[in-house]
Amino acid sequence: MARTLNDYLERSGRANSAAVRDARSVFDQAYSLARQIVELREKHGLTQMQLSEATGIPQAQISKIERGVISPTSATLAKIAEALASDLRLVER
Repeated sequence: MARTLNDYLERSGRANSAAVRDARSVFDQAYSLARQIVELREKHGLTQMQLSEATGIPQAQISKIERGVISPTSATLAKIAEALASDLRLVER
């Protein structure tokens, strides 16, 4: 019996299927982006409401982006990056 998530992932045929691996990859990318936004916002000492005011993006939408519930458009990301004095980049994997 698996005791940890890692044990389960290593032993489970379903968890290692191509479809699940692809879905996990999409989730990992969205989570990474969300985590970066939260970290930068907090580094700048901003609340979600303050970021909302600086970008014109509704606070509820910022919350959804930070939770990975929605994927922001490039225009939305550009506004957030500008407000957080950051650059958008494509980084080779």
